[in-house]
Amino acid sequence: MSNVRDSSLDLMRGVAIIMMVAFHFIYDLNSFGFTQIPLFTHWFGIAWRCLIVFLFLSAVGISLVFAHSKGIQYKKFLKRLLYLGIAALLVSIGTYIMFPDGWVYFGILHLIWASTLIALAFINHPKTSLLIALLILIGFIFDQPNLGFISNIFESYLPIGSVDYYPLFPWLSFIFIGIFLGHNPYYQKVFTFRSSWIEMMGRHALIIYLTHQIVLFGLVAAAYYLLN
Repeated sequence: MSNVRDSSLDLMRGVAIIMMVAFHFIYDLNSFGFTQIPLFTHWFGIAWRCLIVFLFLSAVGISLVFAHSKGIQYKKFLKRLLYLGIAALLVSIGTYIMFPDGWVYFGILHLIWASTLIALAFINHPKTSLLIALLILIGFIFDQPNLGFISNIFESYLPIGSVDYYPLFPWLSFIFIGIFLGHNPYYQKVFTFRSSWIEMMGRHALIIYLTHQIVLFGLVAAAYYLLN
């Protein structure tokens, strides 16, 4: 990010992180049998998840535009890429220890890491980015191109059901939409309110992402074992 903060962008990330924490809290409650809320089968749960991911990934695209508005800052980019790669690796290691049959090998952080490499070449081409995003989404609707052969190649080496799996297609499209929004900040007309604590959460979204499930899962697990 540049030295000048975009309050609307911080709010956007902050709202996304709050919704994500709530989503994962319900997921943990479901996992231990406290609730049976259909997060992945009911249309509302599916739409809610897509909205959370859209806010996060489009914020990544917007941030790329802000950070490199005066030309690509390769030193800054590589440093951020290194931190993000380490964070993604920690997620993989942590989930492999906790969920060996469903560990995260390509979750949201892995997706962001790979997507930023792809999107870097398009940060100064907002219309092209929007077109690419639309083509990816249209292709996803009609299952074209069919990339099932990729999963077939690696299925014997990877868990059948990862607890957090976000392939490049179609989720990459949201980052390209973010690049378009970075040049055409319509999101600023949506996130017009101000909240210092939500903005603070948005500024520390990565730390919250890496730590919140440890706290939530631990609390829910402790409650389960105390009650049983």
